[in-house]
Amino acid sequence: MHELKLKVIGQPYGAMCIIHRDLHVKKAGEVLKRNRKIVLASHCILNINSKVYGIATEPAGCGQIVSGLLDNGYGIIQLPCAEQACFGINRWGQVKNQLNFPAFRSRCYELLKPIVEQVSDFYQNGYEISAVIGLDGSPACGINYTCSGNWGGEIGEGYDLDSKISSLDKLSEYGVMMEVLSQMLNEAGIVTKYLSVDESCPEASSQELMAKLIE
Repeated sequence: MHELKLKVIGQPYGAMCIIHRDLHVKKAGEVLKRNRKIVLASHCILNINSKVYGIATEPAGCGQIVSGLLDNGYGIIQLPCAEQACFGINRWGQVKNQLNFPAFRSRCYELLKPIVEQVSDFYQNGYEISAVIGLDGSPACGINYTCSGNWGGEIGEGYDLDSKISSLDKLSEYGVMMEVLSQMLNEAGIVTKYLSVDESCPEASSQELMAKLIE
């Protein structure tokens, strides 16, 4: 069988890639190693620094969950943190009611558009988009539930803070950014699972996540 030698532009030291006429890679077997499985993960799973102050559960990220995904052959695309993009790192904790307005949804769309375009490229070329992984309770990234309540206005003395706190509750629906993302993926014809992780129990959550990924 004849071999065709090509100089690959951009490869270090002018590396040569030897390709058979049937286009199968013989050398530099990177193409053969990839699993072609990808998950989309909420930003703070990899970078916990984006969270509201006071609720981080790890110093940097959810290491056991990330390691579990990589060890089981899943590439990870990090989703943007729409809350930080709109309100900064010094924001107060918020509920879905506060984020569920047109301008925030538009900002989510703008942030997610290049992600969905990249994912569509993978999907159209035979890659498996195995799951979107969110964080339950998040007003933006909740999957099984998000948070709601009569939350807003002033919080000082005389502003009925106790009744605002007592109004906080779980709402069994997606967070705002996950609603936008699921609509965009549906419109792109991309079928995937929507799963969540529990940062407070990373080992158990990682095991549960892996089991759901292979169901």
